[in-house]
Amino acid sequence: MIPKIGGYLSEGSMMIWNEIVCLGDSLTFGARDRYGRSYPAELGKILSDETGEFYICHNYGINGETSSDLLRRSWSNLKSNKNTAKICLLWIGTNDTKIPNPTHIYQDNLRQLLLSIKANGMLPIIGTLPSLKFSPYYSKNREYVEIYNTTINDIAYKLGVEVCQMGSLEEYLIDGVHFTHEGYNKVANIWAKKILSLE
Repeated sequence: MIPKIGGYLSEGSMMIWNEIVCLGDSLTFGARDRYGRSYPAELGKILSDETGEFYICHNYGINGETSSDLLRRSWSNLKSNKNTAKICLLWIGTNDTKIPNPTHIYQDNLRQLLLSIKANGMLPIIGTLPSLKFSPYYSKNREYVEIYNTTINDIAYKLGVEVCQMGSLEEYLIDGVHFTHEGYNKVANIWAKKILSLE
C-alpha cells in the first residue's frame, strides 16, 4: 500500500493529502519546460486524479547539481518534511557524467542519500538516468549513463530500494539533455506507475 499522511485542511470537511519529496537536478527542477512546470508538478496532478486524494510533490531539484552537491544539502530538505512526507523520489547523476565522477564516488553518494531518506522515515525510490543525445556540455562522457545505471541498480539491490526505470525517453529531449513539457509529463507518468504499483 502507498504510504500516506492525511488530515483536516478546512473546517468541517476532511481532505486526505499526501506529500512526496523529489530530490534531483535540473530534470527534477523542470528546466526548459515551456510552461515552467516539472515532473513533480505533473506527478501531483496524476496521482490526485488517479486516487481522488490531494498529492503535493515538493520539488527540491537544483539546476547543475551533481550527486555530491545533492548530498551536501539533502539532509535539511529531508528533515523539513520528515513528519509529513512518506515517499522520496531520488533522480540524480546526469551532471556527474560531465566530470565524470568516479563510479565509487557516485555509488557512495547514492548510498548516503538513500540511507538518509530512510533515516528520515521515508520510502526511497530511485530513478535510473535517461539516455542523452548530443549536447556540447555532455558530449564526451555519455557512456557514463549506462555505467551509472548499473551502479544505481546495484546499490538499490543491496539496500532493498525500489528502482524506477527511465528508459526510452530520447524522443522527448529538447536539447539533448532536458525534456519538453510532454517529456516531463511522460516522466511523471513513469513515476506514478511505479508509486501506484506499491503494495
